[in-house]
Amino acid sequence: MQNWAIAIPWLLSILTIAVGGWQFWLKVDQANKEPFLRKQLELAFEASEVAAQLATTTDPETWEEARQGFWKLYWGPLAIVEDRDVEAAMVRFSKVIPDEPAAQITLPVDKLRVPSLELAHATRDLILESWNVKLAPLEGMGK
Repeated sequence: MQNWAIAIPWLLSILTIAVGGWQFWLKVDQANKEPFLRKQLELAFEASEVAAQLATTTDPETWEEARQGFWKLYWGPLAIVEDRDVEAAMVRFSKVIPDEPAAQITLPVDKLRVPSLELAHATRDLILESWNVKLAPLEGMGK
């Protein structure tokens, strides 16, 4: 009985230290990921925004700026943080963007609406998974 009286406090102390160390490493791991996750969040929203502008705007100047923004994200920063689903949605969207100057296109470009929503849904899924957020699944667009 006396051995237990000595062993139990020691075991509890060791367990407390182990749990504290484990929690510390979890926080360090999350803190190391946070800058990447914040950039991913920013770029995902930006990609969805420029795609939505390309699909809905009637202003040629805004449309051209959005197209330049899309290609900047496509060829650079978004590729660093995207997953396969966002990549596939960006590629599908890129294939239907008109090459002509905005002045020669009928705006808004309706054929970009569905690909824009697909990209928004892919970026939503990426963000929810990355940030471990639980939301109800979407019902539209095959979700």
